[in-house]
Amino acid sequence: YMSTFDQLRNLEQYLSDSKHGRRMTELYELVQYAGNILPRLYLLITVGAVYIESKEAPAKDVLRDLVEMCRGEQHPMRGLFLRTYLSEMTKDKLPDSESAYGVAGGSVRDSVEFVLQNFT
Repeated sequence: YMSTFDQLRNLEQYLSDSKHGRRMTELYELVQYAGNILPRLYLLITVGAVYIESKEAPAKDVLRDLVEMCRGEQHPMRGLFLRTYLSEMTKDKLPDSESAYGVAGGSVRDSVEFVLQNFT
């Protein structure tokens, strides 16, 4: 798990540097066509975190989409690691009235709802 997490962090850094030549909207949609559900969800969370960072879409909408997609993993252990990864990647991107991600339509209530939905 730790090795995979480190590699996904490297991917996040690469995507954040914007040297890949694609818009984050394109990448976010492209990742959804990956073959297997578990790798797709990990890639989706990684790209989604960078997508929120780029501010091309409201954080509230992307977070809602990510938490709904994570419900697709039915295995308890895999689901727990996936949801932990989602929490880890988005903890600094939750919408708030004082954060940069809350400006485009997000509030503390949306952040609390996301956290509750993630682990229920």
